[in-house]
Amino acid sequence: MYEYHGWAMIRDTVGEEGEGEQLDQIYQLLEERVKSYNWVVGLMDLRWTNLYPHLCVAGLNNHYGGYADDLFDIFNYIAEIAPGSYGILYTMDSDYENKFRVYVLSRGKLKEHDDPFLSPFVPVVEDPPGGL
Repeated sequence: MYEYHGWAMIRDTVGEEGEGEQLDQIYQLLEERVKSYNWVVGLMDLRWTNLYPHLCVAGLNNHYGGYADDLFDIFNYIAEIAPGSYGILYTMDSDYENKFRVYVLSRGKLKEHDDPFLSPFVPVVEDPPGGL
């Protein structure tokens, strides 16, 4: 299974100067990108919330596929066009790992980290085969 959960708060700058001046344009670019994926698996939702755009993604699929590439594409695109944005993308590919990977979006970069909360998946979340 390939599981993913994430969100991003879209901000155009890392400071207060010029904050919000390009958000309408950034939102339009992101909306076009999201529509281009023709996303039919899981959730990919872009909307305005209290003066700022937010992106939410979540899903559980049979295996890693092209849609997973879309996840990384949209988060990297956000980093590129809206460097003040921040957020988290959690992923786990149960076919290859017993752990979640955490991708942190901040200051125009998407960086991979180890997950300290739900990993290793067995035994933190599930019992091993045959029980404890």
